[in-house]
Amino acid sequence: MIVEHLKVGESVKPKSLRLALGNTQVNEKDIESAVREDQSPNTSFSRQLKLFHLLNNALKENADLFVLPEVSIPVSWLPFMVSYSRRNQIGMVFGLEHWVVNGKAYNLLIETLPYKLGNKYNSCVVTARVKNHYAPAELEMLDSLRLVAGNKDFKPKNYYHRVNWKGISFATYNCFELSDIAHRSIFKSEIDLLVACVWNKDTNYYQHILESAVRDLHCYVVQSNTSQYGGSCVLRPTKTESKTMLYVKGGENSCVLTTELDIEGLRTFQYKSKPNNKDTFKHLPPGYQSKKVLER
Repeated sequence: MIVEHLKVGESVKPKSLRLALGNTQVNEKDIESAVREDQSPNTSFSRQLKLFHLLNNALKENADLFVLPEVSIPVSWLPFMVSYSRRNQIGMVFGLEHWVVNGKAYNLLIETLPYKLGNKYNSCVVTARVKNHYAPAELEMLDSLRLVAGNKDFKPKNYYHRVNWKGISFATYNCFELSDIAHRSIFKSEIDLLVACVWNKDTNYYQHILESAVRDLHCYVVQSNTSQYGGSCVLRPTKTESKTMLYVKGGENSCVLTTELDIEGLRTFQYKSKPNNKDTFKHLPPGYQSKKVLER
């Protein structure tokens, strides 16, 4: 496995992160039409309007980071997304529809990480990572269309990275990757936030994974799923009654929901050797390395 670390912008000590989740439908028909040679991706004006509505609302809510589901953005719209992120200085994590090249379908998770160059000019770093584990149903669809999963180019190696942006340390996962218990744990003690972009019908299965991850990794956990199946949520490692900061399913209209992540409070707690009765966060899991908090 290859694990990389990326630092973007100046080093700062963050107090909080304002996070926005896009609650929107990602239609199965659009996913398939994007990979079929006999059809074209859905880049209709109505779909564009829906995306503009989401982006503008995230901006209106003063979000630092905006998260959308897996395979939610057509490939041809990637330059626009990067430009919007750079101009408005809003970070984004989202999945591209399969990018088909020479019979291979690449499922890419994108991060746009804007920053000020010399505290004056807007700039942006873009990452694109191929999904390490394609889902069984996804492989069946590609096989039925005589396409090959793009991750086979990189096997047996797997690739992940951790980002330090605006002082926040986070890692991103693409749907079925979450089901690999070894891969979920590689950033233990190193991240404030785990972000998962998914397109998943089995929300109960993934909810159990997220409930485990938020305690095992002791960090904020964010999942963005297509709204017709739900499960989009923000969790924190606190007592059960206060663990869920946001949870949403359904709705025909696309909308944005926001919440504030207390990064400073989380790190202060994690550096302690022993929590007290006034602390809201749960005990650190066995094997947690508190001194690594200083490296974020």
